[in-house]
Formats: sequence, structure tokens, C-alpha cells
Amino acid sequence: MSVVFITGTNKGVGLELARAYLQQGHRVLGTCRDVARAEALRALGEAHPGRLSVHPMELTDETSMTALAAALVGQPIDIFINNAGAAIGYSTDASRNVFGALDAELWMGMFKSNAIGPVLLAQQLYPNILMGAGKKMVFITSKPASIAENTGGAMYMNRTSRTALNQAIKSMSIDLKADGVAVASISPGWVKTDSGGTGALITAETSARGIVDVISSLTIANTALFADYKGELIPW
Repeated sequence: MSVVFITGTNKGVGLELARAYLQQGHRVLGTCRDVARAEALRALGEAHPGRLSVHPMELTDETSMTALAAALVGQPIDIFINNAGAAIGYSTDASRNVFGALDAELWMGMFKSNAIGPVLLAQQLYPNILMGAGKKMVFITSKPASIAENTGGAMYMNRTSRTALNQAIKSMSIDLKADGVAVASISPGWVKTDSGGTGALITAETSARGIVDVISSLTIANTALFADYKGELIPW
């Protein structure tokens, strides 16, 4: 039984990742902003007694990350998955994510949620990851983060914040290799969630189960992996 740490588990892909790992018999450490309102997550925990613990955490709040790290002192983490993040322009506010209408404050918030917060969280929990047997660090990014794949333009805030995270992931894959830690960037696909919208192509369950399979194939030999939920490689 592995211990899997997952952020943003109250809904969408994060919730389905927690469900998938619990169904495989693993233990899950989940986070969300408001534990009291995470009803679906609470029901999932009741269905798998003793194997799901949920902690409050907000990627834009360093104090909450420090508190989480303190609560998890001495707890090995085999698989670290940062799923939480921010998106704009798929189903709502698309007009604010194009050249000529960009908002500095919103853009900076996206960077904090998508690029800075995930790396600081990984840094806080790195002692736990080193204690684990799996030693895998996974960050859910997106295919639009790929510079080579950008043939459509727009989506400035989404693309740049996720591309920045990818650059950090590439650096971590080099810096942490000596510790035996494998690092990956995985795109969940266009998912039917609040941000993805009803016109998206796949369900959160389909995405999550694919991500779990990709993570299972991650080793130190293919660290710096950038792939989608089907395991298909994405150019950086």
C-alpha cells in the first residue's frame, strides 16, 4: 500500500484521483481549501474508512502550506501529486485572456496558483517524499503549456503560468535526480469540470484513471516526463 498525497481533492480530477487510488487499496492524503464544505470527499472517506485523511491547504497561502507540512512531519509520501491550480478562459471569462484585455492582478494570481505555489509546496513536503518508497513527484499542468504546441495563440494567463511550472519541473528533474526522485508534468486533457466546461471531451474519471496509469510507469529513467493522460508525449 502506497501513501499518495493529492491537492485539490474536493472535486473534478482531484476527487477522481483520490477515488482511483483508494479503490486500488492505497492510502490518500488529500487537501482542499475548505474541508467543511467538501461533501463528496467526506463521503469518499466514509466509503474507505481509515485510508483517507483531508487537510486544509491553499496554494496561494504559504502559511497554510507550512501548517500542512507541520501536520505531516514524519509521514512518508510515496507519490506527490499537485493537482490544484487555476484556469481561466475555457468556459468563462475567455474575453479576459486575450491580448488587449489582460489584467495584471489576475495574471499574477494565476502565476502564484499555477507556478509558484506548487513548487513551494513540493519544497515544504520534500522531506516526506524522501522518506517514501515511491519517490514520485507529479504536477498536473496542461498541453497549452507546451511552446511547441502553441498554434492557436490566446490563453495568455493559462499558457504562461503553466509553462513557468514546466520550467521548474524540468529543473527539479535535474536537481532531485541524485535523490532518486522522479518528476513529471502531466496534462489531464480537456475535462468536463467547472473550468473545462460542458463542451469538454472527457470526464474527470477518464482523465484520472489515465493519469494513474501514467504515474505507475514513471521511474527515475524517464524523469522529466511531459505527457498527457493517455501517456502520449508532449513537446516542451
